[in-house]
Amino acid sequence: MPRSLPALVSLTGAGLLVALALGAAHAQNAGLRTIDVDEVRPGMRGYGLSVLRGTEPERFDVEVIDVLHDFRPGQDIVLARTPHPVLDHAGSVGGMSGSPIYLEGRLLGAYAYGWPFGRDPIIGITPVRNMLAEMYRPTRPDSFPGARRGSAARSPAARATRLAGLPPYLGGEVAARDGLREHGRRHGWASSSPVAGRPVPAATPLMLGGFSDAATEVLGEALAPFGLHPLQGGGIGDAGDRRSQGAPRFVDGGSLGVQLIRGDVAAMAIGTATHVGRDGRVIGFGHPMMNAGETGLPTCTARVLHVLASVARSFKIAEAIAPVGALVHDRPSTIVVDTGLTPATVPVSVRVRGLTEAARDRWSMQVASHRLLTPALILAGRVNALETSASDQADVTFVARYAVDIEGIGRVELEDHGATAGGPADVRALTRLRLFQLVEAAYGNPFRPSRVRSVELDLDVRFERGAWEIVEASVPSAEVDPGAVVPVRVVLRRFGDADVVRTVPVRVRSEEHTTDLQTPVP
Repeated sequence: MPRSLPALVSLTGAGLLVALALGAAHAQNAGLRTIDVDEVRPGMRGYGLSVLRGTEPERFDVEVIDVLHDFRPGQDIVLARTPHPVLDHAGSVGGMSGSPIYLEGRLLGAYAYGWPFGRDPIIGITPVRNMLAEMYRPTRPDSFPGARRGSAARSPAARATRLAGLPPYLGGEVAARDGLREHGRRHGWASSSPVAGRPVPAATPLMLGGFSDAATEVLGEALAPFGLHPLQGGGIGDAGDRRSQGAPRFVDGGSLGVQLIRGDVAAMAIGTATHVGRDGRVIGFGHPMMNAGETGLPTCTARVLHVLASVARSFKIAEAIAPVGALVHDRPSTIVVDTGLTPATVPVSVRVRGLTEAARDRWSMQVASHRLLTPALILAGRVNALETSASDQADVTFVARYAVDIEGIGRVELEDHGATAGGPADVRALTRLRLFQLVEAAYGNPFRPSRVRSVELDLDVRFERGAWEIVEASVPSAEVDPGAVVPVRVVLRRFGDADVVRTVPVRVRSEEHTTDLQTPVP
């Protein structure tokens, strides 16, 4: 006798919450016919839906091999073959995660797992019961600061959500970096190369548009702990409005993108929508994207250009079409999108001065607002702008001016001076800017709700050697009064130039005794 959805868990403790979520999902999707894992038998045949080109889902055959019990805590998976002209050649495909699988005309679950280097198109299917349990899980009232509710219908849980501040997080540059690594270690994303015998999520491709090689490397290193694999894709561009007419909303089996950056550059994680609820909530992927809980990342529809077959891991090549909704849950069995919620993003502008005949000196982008991701996304955007505008490997000095608008604080302006021998796009020099510490501190404010609302970057570059040697320093008197300002004559020298003399005013420390300026100070 198959189990009904609300009876999958006990009605005690945490089980009660899950049961209520399942009941809400069952009520909201009364017309959805599902098949439970207990009804599945080897040899059963069905079909799946996924976009292999363009925006329209197409069918592929599915043949059940068997059920693998307790694959994950509280979760089985169904092993199946997917005979299809494209999949016979490509095997398991990154970007097909979430493709709905049907047996006997009823929804079984989502295409979710594959085996690296596998020779046959064998996949693991996440049962829909685990995904529906997350579909209407309530969200914390402070999870999505700056987001706004649209006109779409709301579930009871969604109506209870307040859009307020962000929970405090004590961080900083090092803490945020370590947080990324620790997240990857805990969830297995940062492990070594895939092992053929270990099933892994059907990799989530991160399609990049408009990024240089150096910026791609920076972004790839930052996002590796999240299990995202940067690949060359495309952006929304000027044709976005025209293309969006082909996919204005999510559909079962349609492409589902999570858009980290859009504008002059683009970064989008691509997967598939498993089921669109009547109130606009969407479940997809069949596995976590980052397993990051409530994130509020922007989501979008997408267009698939091609399925690229690879022995190691095949994947879809896709590009974003139009923003729709926000990622409200990123859980072990699924991601959940609320199409009625418009998430906050961070407008970032970059301007580079001092370049002769540069093809481009201004860049504009919208970056996802997230305490761990935003600093890395801004850094990648800035590296991309500088490498595209001036990739010279030369000595440079620079003045970096930036203004960061922080909710609850206002506009904060800073200026940094620096020099590097690696050229304007030297990542090491850029990461030392206080801008990134300021952004991380804004998200980690322990005293009040706080987030970054906009970032303006202005960089003046000079192609010159910035290192000077102090040849001589002298003062007019050997003794001075405490607290007095002493003019120090300094002779400076640098390679290829004549010596330069500067007078630097230095205030002597106020102490009870006089200071002998000729005595070396340890």
